[in-house]
Amino acid sequence: MLETLMILDKFEKYNVKFISYSENFDTSSPIGRLVLQIMASIAEMERNTLAENVKLGMKQRALEGRWNGGVVFGYDTVKKELVINEKEAEVVQLIYHMYANGKGLRAISNHLNKAGYKTKRNRYFSINGVAQILDNVIYNGKISWLKFENWDSKRRKGKNPNPILVEGKHESIISDELWSVVRARRKSKSFKQRQSNEPFLLSGLLRCPDCGQGMVPSITTHTRKDGTKRKHRYYVCSDFHNKGSAACKANSIKAYKAEETVIKKIEHFSSNKKRLYKTITDISSSSAHSISKLNKELEKIEIRLKEIEQLQAKYMDAFEKNTLPVDILQERLQKVSNDKRGLEQKKNEIIIQLGSIDSKVIQPDLIENLLKKFLSVYRKTSRENKKQLLQLLIDNISIKQIDKSRTIKNIELEFDFTELNISKTFILIHLLYRETDNEHTFSIPASDKELPPYLQQFLPLFVVRFTFFFKASFVA
Repeated sequence: MLETLMILDKFEKYNVKFISYSENFDTSSPIGRLVLQIMASIAEMERNTLAENVKLGMKQRALEGRWNGGVVFGYDTVKKELVINEKEAEVVQLIYHMYANGKGLRAISNHLNKAGYKTKRNRYFSINGVAQILDNVIYNGKISWLKFENWDSKRRKGKNPNPILVEGKHESIISDELWSVVRARRKSKSFKQRQSNEPFLLSGLLRCPDCGQGMVPSITTHTRKDGTKRKHRYYVCSDFHNKGSAACKANSIKAYKAEETVIKKIEHFSSNKKRLYKTITDISSSSAHSISKLNKELEKIEIRLKEIEQLQAKYMDAFEKNTLPVDILQERLQKVSNDKRGLEQKKNEIIIQLGSIDSKVIQPDLIENLLKKFLSVYRKTSRENKKQLLQLLIDNISIKQIDKSRTIKNIELEFDFTELNISKTFILIHLLYRETDNEHTFSIPASDKELPPYLQQFLPLFVVRFTFFFKASFVA
């Protein structure tokens, strides 16, 4: 019902009327709108009734100890029942035995991946994947249901205090004794990732130089000779962190050094006015060149399409005058039809490309001012806010290997002025120009008719989106 009303409101906003010939109503009249609302209410009731019946049926199956579907490593689903997959079951038993014997999640996943074992979807085992196997009561011959209620809206907040847990109809892979040992160790261990009082500023921005995956925070502890301990902060490849050395190398880079290098390079780039202006001018020139090239290609396609239409008319004319046999006519018409279809598809692709390329000239001085404001606020704000600012300005950061160490290679900045008050760039501007450094005072204007003064200066960039990167070599 709500979705229907939202669609109708959007139609009205753009002066579009919705008319149905099969139901014989239109939303341009009050009675037509009422009929549609009644039909939407009935449809919603039918949907809710069907959903409730499905839930009741699945709940009854669970109470009977039957599987409600899904993919489970160690089992195959045969006629809606779980049947042990012997090869996968051996891996499940190996995981449980290794864990019971004191191995950790990372050690187990690393061992499995090095041994060549793969998940049900033919992927590497991850730390979370191993943890889920160790926590799944299915392997102990039981069926669990309704751990969470109203998952669509509440997610993990809808945890059910009294979920269904019954003996299953399927055969167990893990014995009660081994299950109890593993459960006891799982409860006694803390599996929370080591936390840091200081946030890692570049989480999700750094890219592994080998596999291209994101780099994640990692903290190691070093014990000095005097017995005191010192923590070291790194970014490491997420595949290595979650799946071990079989998936990728650590490619670790010191956190503080990487963060300091990134901000220094942004400072150097923004202060080098000549290079900054050239970079942005090149982007505008490249866009203009791309538009010109695509338009020329579009013109050629249009000419070719007209030639094909004339050719089709020529063939039909020849057929009517009995100068072209039917079989030859069909063959030639089929060929030109295929050519026409291919050209029309290419034409549509070019039109889409033209729509995605910004034709507006990017004004370098506005980007220069924005970067200067960014650096000014960044130097004075808290570490938590520094992370937020970097996440809004930077798209990704690549790393390069130098001998045995790693350093920053490229930093790619993204500016998006296409979605007022929604895009990362607009949020960044609001954060930079607000009066205080307290996030609770942050508010976004309701419409572009009430733009704050600080946003007015960026009006020439509205409906422009672009990225550019600069290399580490820019810094001496």
